[in-house]
Order: sequence, then C-alpha cells, then structure tokens
Amino acid sequence: MPMRPGRGSTAPFAASSPPSSSAVSVILVAGGKAQLSKPATARDLYVSPLFARRRARAEASGVPWFIVSGRWGLLDPGDVVAPYSFSLAQQSVSYQRAWGRFVAEQLCLVSSVGRGDVVEICAGAAYAAALTAPIEYLGARVRRATVGTSDSGHEPR
Repeated sequence: MPMRPGRGSTAPFAASSPPSSSAVSVILVAGGKAQLSKPATARDLYVSPLFARRRARAEASGVPWFIVSGRWGLLDPGDVVAPYSFSLAQQSVSYQRAWGRFVAEQLCLVSSVGRGDVVEICAGAAYAAALTAPIEYLGARVRRATVGTSDSGHEPR
C-alpha cells in the first residue's frame, strides 16, 4: 500500500486542499508504464513525457490533483509507491467498473467532490470510461482533458 513520506503511516491518502475558484475542482492524471526502478513519490515515479506534460498542467492549475493507478487506485502525488506492472486496459470490464467505483470512493475520502464540481480526467479511454459514471454518480461533472490525452486506452497504469 502506498505511504505518505515521513509519516510512518500506512494510510494511503491525505486530505487535499480546498478547490480554487477555477471551474475545475479536482484533476485526475493517469500514471504510466514508464517508471523509475526504485520506490519514489507518485509524482516522481512515472517518467514518461506524456505523464510529465499532464503533471505540469495539473500543478500549474492550482487545484488539487491526484494520480490514478490501475494497481492502486487514487494516489496523492506525495504517496510513496514502488514500481509495478499492471494494465487496467487488460482487465475485464467488470474489474474496470469496480476499479472506477473504488477510485470514486477514494476521491470522496480526500476531497469534497459533489454536485456542481468539475473533475478533469487526464487519461486514456480505459481510465475515462471506468471513472466517468462513478464520478457523475457523486453529482460532479466530468471533463476529459484534451492536452496530452491519448484515446487509445493503452495507458497501462
């Protein structure tokens, strides 16, 4: 289970800051297959150019952002994670749906996402498909980011 550095806790999440006045309340960024070879914070573990562009955009936005991992679900950028190999796109539709509900529940624990909020998803098709309905069930609107988004669905983390 991912850990917050310096806290000695196995709790995988930390409370996020309140959303800014931006129309987007929370940004979800997909991890990626290219990773460091040793444990690192989630923001640093993923090393692909696509992840770097998405991360930079999320950080520049000033709103809370999280990483979505096919293996771990929702990660705070500061969570320490070991490298892993797992492909959400290669899992069954049932698994992907359950994963999407799991991530939405995790999001409720770290954010007050609800009616009137906008959750931006910076991820491929498999992630967006799994996340959209559960997030909309919370009352939030989903916006798919177009910058650096691959519609192939082949983003394996």
